[in-house]
Amino acid sequence: MSKAILIEMLKEKKLKITPQRIAILEELEKNGHSTVDDIFNGIKLRVPSVSLATVYKNILALQSAEILKSVKTPTHKQKYEINIKPHIHLFCKVCENLQDFEIDTNEFKKYCKEKSGYYCIDEASILLTGICKKCSKQQSKAI
Repeated sequence: MSKAILIEMLKEKKLKITPQRIAILEELEKNGHSTVDDIFNGIKLRVPSVSLATVYKNILALQSAEILKSVKTPTHKQKYEINIKPHIHLFCKVCENLQDFEIDTNEFKKYCKEKSGYYCIDEASILLTGICKKCSKQQSKAI
């Protein structure tokens, strides 16, 4: 994603365009799923005046505007990602890698809506845990 696209995302949500917000989005674009600490450490060289409190505050604003989405994993601090299109997450219990898996969640949401009686289901936040291909190969070699 270019800087212009990131700026457009902020404009669409009527958020002020600041160097801190651009840096946060660029860091997430570059590294994918990241904790607040990861984001802070990644941008403090580019924006020396940034504080951890500023990063937290801006992440909350970006999340409230639905530009960022939080991802909770079993063993890590909460991570954030740019909210682009619907997907689920795969989490490896061995290497703790978090990976996006594109899948249409509309049928699942429709099924849950019908079974639960909910009037509306807006979003699916799904995390599947298991062992990734790389780790399964390493485990089979160790046996």
